[in-house]
Amino acid sequence: MNLKFVLTFAWFYGYSFLKRGFTYVFSYLITPLSILFLVYVLSRGLLLPYAVVGGLISVIVTNSIISLSDVVMLRKEMKLHDMLVATKIGPLEYMLGLASANLIFSSVGVVAYLALGLWLHILSPVTAFLSLMVSIYLNYSMTGLGFIIGTLIPYTRHSWAVSGVLGTILTILPPIYYPFTELQGSVKYLSLIIPSTPASIVEQGLTGLSPFYLLSVVLFLVECPFFLFLAIKLAKWREN
Repeated sequence: MNLKFVLTFAWFYGYSFLKRGFTYVFSYLITPLSILFLVYVLSRGLLLPYAVVGGLISVIVTNSIISLSDVVMLRKEMKLHDMLVATKIGPLEYMLGLASANLIFSSVGVVAYLALGLWLHILSPVTAFLSLMVSIYLNYSMTGLGFIIGTLIPYTRHSWAVSGVLGTILTILPPIYYPFTELQGSVKYLSLIIPSTPASIVEQGLTGLSPFYLLSVVLFLVECPFFLFLAIKLAKWREN
């Protein structure tokens, strides 16, 4: 494991990008904040805690899955991927570097939602810390999924459409902005197939909004090593 490369790439594609393009932070915050406003108005504040917790998960999931477009762009347009293939850097180190960069880029949104949760007394200092740990773990898990998909997409323009559709599917359909307990029967179990659902249920359990669901905790912990394994085995690292 080349930790120096991971940290250097995180600085190059995370910190530097955030410093040069801070306006992008507003672009990824506008959707979850708009949903928060709608939920507050329509529920008269009753479901506001779900909107805050859901917004935290949504920021991480959206930025992580959009990173599949970065994977395609760095391979097709910037040719950085080809340069790395010619070195001793492997797909796992590249993916961890990209995930670490994505974590830095998402950190502003994560801090904003943690601060909002503390301000509204939805989070305590302890649950805020645990929520931060959940966010970090989720970032590496979902970026792994985005990396796998990104290496399989042949054209940059297709990656934008795929990341947009997946971002909606992963953040709107599953119980991220509403209680998991509202789902009943087979739909409840089918929702667990969507990778962002377990993290949302864990977060709702941490904040006391819904009871803890053991299966979601197991799935959440398994997803990250599973996607890392798939990234190594299935990701298209070298062109035929």
